[in-house]
Amino acid sequence: MTTKFLAFSCPHCPLEDRKAIDWLLTQIASYQPDVIVHLGDGHEASGASVHPNEERFTLKEEYAAHDKLLGDIRKAATHKGRRNARLVFLPGNHDDNILAACRIDSKVRELCDYRKHEPELTNWEQPAEYIYDRKKGTFKLGQVTFAHGYEAGMGGGRFQSVLLGMPYGLTVTGHTHRPEHVTRAMMTQGVPLPFWWANAGCMRDLKPDYVKRKRTHLWGQAVVVGECEEVKSPRLSRAWEAETRIFRMSDDA
Repeated sequence: MTTKFLAFSCPHCPLEDRKAIDWLLTQIASYQPDVIVHLGDGHEASGASVHPNEERFTLKEEYAAHDKLLGDIRKAATHKGRRNARLVFLPGNHDDNILAACRIDSKVRELCDYRKHEPELTNWEQPAEYIYDRKKGTFKLGQVTFAHGYEAGMGGGRFQSVLLGMPYGLTVTGHTHRPEHVTRAMMTQGVPLPFWWANAGCMRDLKPDYVKRKRTHLWGQAVVVGECEEVKSPRLSRAWEAETRIFRMSDDA
């Protein structure tokens, strides 16, 4: 028996792109996944940033926007005549910044915990922390590993597929805002490794003011969809199939 999954990442509420979200909801309704994985950075976390900014929205407004998004996804995942999709939320670095020591004054940190302000989160499993760890920082379905992502460099996908994933498995991340199709890790140009990765890009505004002087042409809005066998023991062959579906890239926005 196979399990269908759909993964998306990085809406950065309230900077989510409404057209991309509408496309995401359409993908969920048509693909009817058994499991939906939110790969994190649900919040922009402007109030917990170490960088000075001029954003006018509050954490409360971020929480309201993210809560609405979670609710919209839950409704789209309600399939007629069959079991509703399992919902999984994995925190990203922006989400973790709200909870992290030193980012928000300790006297008010507990009051700022987004988990206390978003009722829709009670419908989502939260099985991992934002920690670069094969067990504590990931969610797994058979040979497929999901994590927000920790690497942003050119070799990030390859490193994470080996450090977080399993042999003959796929590692699905976000974090970089750069969609990547299913790619096999290589030890050298001619020697393949039994690890694969894919990146779900983002669901946020692709042209914010703060990136006017940065290269964002590889940013894109996408999802990773696929099917896997929920095998419990290691296998010496792939037991999954997946693809990255791209809505649009930064240059198209």
